[in-house]
Amino acid sequence: MDIIFSREAAEQLSERYTVLELETFDVEGKILETFCVVPGDQIPLDEVVKLDHWKKLHNEFVQANKDKNAKLCHDLRPYLKGKWGGELDEFYDIVCGRFEQDHSKSETKLES
Repeated sequence: MDIIFSREAAEQLSERYTVLELETFDVEGKILETFCVVPGDQIPLDEVVKLDHWKKLHNEFVQANKDKNAKLCHDLRPYLKGKWGGELDEFYDIVCGRFEQDHSKSETKLES
């Protein structure tokens, strides 16, 4: 999987490839948007017909992450893992793992 750091480049590539938004970061006051290109050979043939459905779920996951909606991210993760040839499984786990860490830190502060 290739990572792209430009919306413009992502839009150009999306005309020929499957390009998915990942996350947006604030780097020294500048907004950095990240996207990934999923290689066509990583999408099983039987899933090609469901590609629009998986893209919709992925975009809902990304929006839930932006909205800090941990429950929706956790609810969507099982449906998304294994899609895209497993290329994004680690991304889904990392995002959900961050929510779990944040939740643990909040509980620790409350106990103190």
